Amino acid sequence: MFGYQKQDSSQTLSEAIAEYFAANKQHFNTRVLTPEADEFFRCHDASHVVFGCDISLNDELVVKVSSIFGTTAGWNVMKGYRLAESKNIYEDIQLVDIVHTAASASYLVPITIWRCSRLHKRWYWDNFDEFLAMPLGQVREKFGIEVAH
Repeated sequence: MFGYQKQDSSQTLSEAIAEYFAANKQHFNTRVLTPEADEFFRCHDASHVVFGCDISLNDELVVKVSSIFGTTAGWNVMKGYRLAESKNIYEDIQLVDIVHTAASASYLVPITIWRCSRLHKRWYWDNFDEFLAMPLGQVREKFGIEVAH
């Protein structure tokens, strides 16, 4: 478990995002993104951190559901998953992981929607710069976010 995944993390949001990227650098070093995809992934990756998720397929599911029901993007977030850069990621997913996540979805989706229904307000999908210097635990407290793990 990384520091950013702890509910009351004292890291700033900026430090937590840096930790997330450092922990997953093998996946991010090869990214070549269009400006539209770069903006989508900037917001998507911040959501990983805010909701306390890693890059496992189960956590990707949690981030997607949280982004729809727990951020200001709502259903519009789905546009980013249609980008070519997003589709390229899907090509690397193993069948066994898809089956495992499909089975896990029966409890992950309802739990995530329930957690999102308890938020004080939705996380700012694309306008979160004012929170970068705030401790992550305080960000979560302000929005009522409960980490996934």
